[in-house]
Amino acid sequence: MKFASAYLALATLPAAVVAAAPVAAQQTDWAQRVTLSDKGGHIVGNPLALHQITEYMSYTCNHCANFEAESHDSLESDFIQKGHISFEIRNLVLNPIDLTAAMLARCGGRTKFFGNHRALLGSQASWMKTFQSSSPDVMKSLNEGTVPERLKKIAKAADFYGVMKKRGYSTAQVNTCLADQATQDKILAMTKYATGVLKLSGTPSFTLNDQPIKKVHNWARLRSALLALPE
Repeated sequence: MKFASAYLALATLPAAVVAAAPVAAQQTDWAQRVTLSDKGGHIVGNPLALHQITEYMSYTCNHCANFEAESHDSLESDFIQKGHISFEIRNLVLNPIDLTAAMLARCGGRTKFFGNHRALLGSQASWMKTFQSSSPDVMKSLNEGTVPERLKKIAKAADFYGVMKKRGYSTAQVNTCLADQATQDKILAMTKYATGVLKLSGTPSFTLNDQPIKKVHNWARLRSALLALPE
């Protein structure tokens, strides 16, 4: 999905830096290891892996939903579990709906992220259809009010409250996450880094050790690239 600059006109602040925890020598179940990168992205696998793959994604990008569905099992068992490849997810926000979902994916801390991420992408077809069939007046109303008010209206329209309830979150917890300014700043800072520094123009896009992988935007091509990396 091509990047569009018309998402919420919000000032971006530097993302908070969260260091990855030291890796114990005996750690072997890398598919269960989740840490945070210095950009605030979520890493599954060995955070000190030789090959560090990062996906820049949007929750409103159908190609990103397809990538998640196609890659999940093989990515973990064939690559991450071996310890030589880690996989990080960072945001490249395209619009206010995307920002709302991104805020909720991070709700509950690092151990909850990947479950939230998959739940939101797994239900994408349903909630995107809601917005695609909404009238111009309804869509206009979603952009009225303060930022937290707008995010809550989007979450209600998409039934993100229902998605998160199935994940064990109350309405109050969802609203608290949507109002988290520090989380918003991290997400927008990742977007700024993706478009301003890495010059990425679509989602999903991938980097290897922070260098863009050219012409790789789906699981089939990424898998071929991963198979070529030495263990």
